[in-house]
Amino acid sequence: MSHHFKDLSLLMPVIRHAMAHLGIEQTPTGRALGLTNGRMMALAAAAGPEGCSMSALAARLGLPSPLATRVADDLARKGLVERWGDPNDRRRVLLHLTERGDDALHKVHAEAERLVASVLGRMTESETEALLSGLRAFLRELHEPLAGGAPPVVPAHDHGFSTDEE
Repeated sequence: MSHHFKDLSLLMPVIRHAMAHLGIEQTPTGRALGLTNGRMMALAAAAGPEGCSMSALAARLGLPSPLATRVADDLARKGLVERWGDPNDRRRVLLHLTERGDDALHKVHAEAERLVASVLGRMTESETEALLSGLRAFLRELHEPLAGGAPPVVPAHDHGFSTDEE
């Protein structure tokens, strides 16, 4: 058996467990607003000055358009986003954060950062460096084209940080 399969059987339960504890749902604001990681991705997409079209939201979330619309409907019901008509194309609808949505986005990020910092503060420097190195390598490989020119598992996109070793 390849070491990758042995590693996978050990790694997947650890990843699932860590994600359960580090998800948006674990932050006070995320819990209060019923936010999930996917809904936070949608808020982040709508955060730019241009907003986010529904087709761009679907692509960013990796969802079919009807499901992305449901996500947008839920966020609008919660007062976190507004729908605006595109001034350049009357057929397009753009999502924009409301003040409440912007506040929620920043609060959840800060709360999640404090949660992670409290854990990292108890780890040794070498453990923290190994975690960072492993996560960067994982993200690099996730976005790399596969052998034979097949597309990557997840299309490359801007993370807002480098996945290269520093």
